[in-house]
Amino acid sequence: MKYLSKSFPMAAAFLMIASGPVYAHFPWLSTDDDGKVMMWFGESPDDRTYPMPASIQSITLTSGASEKAIPTTTIDSDDFVGIRSDQTVDLGSEISGSVTYGLYHGTKLTYHVEHIAEPNSKDWPSKPREDASLQTLIHAEDDGTVEVTVLHEGKPLANTKVALYCEEGHEEASRETNDEGVVRFANDEVEEGLNAIVVGFTNKEASGTHDGDVYHSTTDYLTATFRVSPKPAPEVSEDSTATITSSNLPELPEELTSFGAAIAGETLYVYGGHTGSAHSYSTAEQSNRLWALDLSAAGDSEKGQWQELATGPSLQGLALVPHGSDVIRIGGFTALNEEGEEHDLQSQTSVARFDSASKTWTPLADLPEPRSSLDAAVLGDTVYVFGGWSLQGESDGSTWHQTAWSLDLSDANATWQPLATPPFRRRAISAAAFEGKLYVLGGMHPENGPTTRVDVYDPAADSWTDAPALPGKGMAGFGTASYVTGGRLYVNTMDGYIHRLSKDGEGWETIAQCDPARFFHRMLPRGDQELLLVGGANMQIGKFTDIDVVKLGGDD
Repeated sequence: MKYLSKSFPMAAAFLMIASGPVYAHFPWLSTDDDGKVMMWFGESPDDRTYPMPASIQSITLTSGASEKAIPTTTIDSDDFVGIRSDQTVDLGSEISGSVTYGLYHGTKLTYHVEHIAEPNSKDWPSKPREDASLQTLIHAEDDGTVEVTVLHEGKPLANTKVALYCEEGHEEASRETNDEGVVRFANDEVEEGLNAIVVGFTNKEASGTHDGDVYHSTTDYLTATFRVSPKPAPEVSEDSTATITSSNLPELPEELTSFGAAIAGETLYVYGGHTGSAHSYSTAEQSNRLWALDLSAAGDSEKGQWQELATGPSLQGLALVPHGSDVIRIGGFTALNEEGEEHDLQSQTSVARFDSASKTWTPLADLPEPRSSLDAAVLGDTVYVFGGWSLQGESDGSTWHQTAWSLDLSDANATWQPLATPPFRRRAISAAAFEGKLYVLGGMHPENGPTTRVDVYDPAADSWTDAPALPGKGMAGFGTASYVTGGRLYVNTMDGYIHRLSKDGEGWETIAQCDPARFFHRMLPRGDQELLLVGGANMQIGKFTDIDVVKLGGDD
């Protein structure tokens, strides 16, 4: 092997990534357009012309389970300095290698590299390599979220910083592994093209000799690279006959987002919501009103208008669900501060039934914990609550819930019952009851941002499974609206698309697109062939008061 002759300043190579910005140099591994392995040494995946030390060039690279070394040749050109394989490699196998640089200030420094060449993330390795000192298992979820498990000597490496870099060399995110050695990066942090993971680990208890020199600790760095294919934008099916038009119903009596809404019998109910400008919260900017619109009296100049039936606590981020001819109000948060004051936002536990006959509220059992930014759905006589957080002042002091609850609405003395622990902590979700199960769609993770992930709760088994992620990028799943009508599950995502779960439950069919799009709105069924789009907002336009209708044609 020919070694590169360029000088290499040792001191520049070994800055700990845990101590601040990365200015260290690491080996990076990838494959080129011809399917050949390429490894270079630089500050980032984009730095491909820095001199590579001779000891790093001596690395042995292998593919998959094969122990046979991949033959490489040194490259020293204007746009690339490093090594490249002589032949193409099997893109279905993970390429890896480890090499010890030597000693630096009494620590033995070892580099590890990995590259997943397989373009289909469903075929990425799911089992650890044998005899690998430091390695990762990388799993891509349907919604584009990437989960990284860091293993040291085959065991999870907890409380260790993991940094994510894009192909241009920017640090997109970093966080520490949990007790299982796992970190997650949201789909808006993971970019199309080459992505790189960097992990550093120092063992201060290790000691020994290397090439006759004594060391008193070991330091290992791992870079792991993988490629993300572009996620196609949703396209409305050519076979869809669905249309979106004005409903010709009276506009909402006030501008609202993050409100509760339900159709019970022939009446559309709307409660609470945010009435102010974006990110401004105060007592004056929250509604405490219950509005009702008789859908059967559409066109009547008197009966077909919005009526204020009752008031209650000022709330937003609540759920409102139908039960018979009544509606049930669940949770939400109240702003206790005045306009211009520091936010004092308090999630609530209150639950109440509005009796459509007496036009009065009746308290039900409080939620076991304060909760807002939640959603709920009714299956039979039982209401189920998912997602949300507990605000106690400002959002940076919130507690994200990983609990879910049910309440028997047929029993006036019922109390909330715990469900199997959800495999997520998310808020700004939507929930829908479909075919005996509860679907929790989209939302936002506490650390990983918006997601298109869909989880399914089965009450009969008290267990969770996942469903196909919503089409589109992560932000599409933020503040969605979903409901079931005509025996099909529909969801309206933030990018404006209307999607329907396929009959086999294996994917989503895009049947229409709202223009402009809405989020933090409600989508409710008027019969089996219509869905009303109520309230909400658009980032560029602001809040909506008009009510549109999605008219489902044929199998839509």
